[in-house]
Amino acid sequence: MNAEQVRDRIESSWQELVELVSSLDEKKFATQGPDGWSIKDHLVHIGAWEHWLLALFEGRDQLAAMGAAGAGREIDDVNAVVWQLHRDDSVMAAWGYFRDAHAQLKKALAGKTAADFELPYATFFPGDGGGGSDRQPVLVAVAANTYDHYAEHIGWIRERTEKPGPS
Repeated sequence: MNAEQVRDRIESSWQELVELVSSLDEKKFATQGPDGWSIKDHLVHIGAWEHWLLALFEGRDQLAAMGAAGAGREIDDVNAVVWQLHRDDSVMAAWGYFRDAHAQLKKALAGKTAADFELPYATFFPGDGGGGSDRQPVLVAVAANTYDHYAEHIGWIRERTEKPGPS
């Protein structure tokens, strides 16, 4: 994929997610599911991982950017800290966080080239600050924290709201 295709895929997937949840009433948005997460929790979670990605590109501490400094490297632990931090957020606050994270990431990715997306992931961890010998392209992290991540949560939200996907 070229850089424009990456950005288009991110945006179209994000729009699909926004359209799915935009039609929900506040009660459905805030009601916890069997896993303890409400739909607003899912959106905050997505926003937090977009903050992680933004921090990666900006050379900042990714966990601190998520509000999960000191949570360790286990994804479940990071997710639990983010959930705890935002669990009492209002629906409006969750929407704001979700939209703001995406707007910041979209702006940061606007100038990225295909070569930027092909840089080894380890490039973003000078002095082995966490990437070590990881040579996969950073596009893997971009996909995991954007369009692939949105698709995962779209599936869960559809299941919770019983809204079928596009035909």
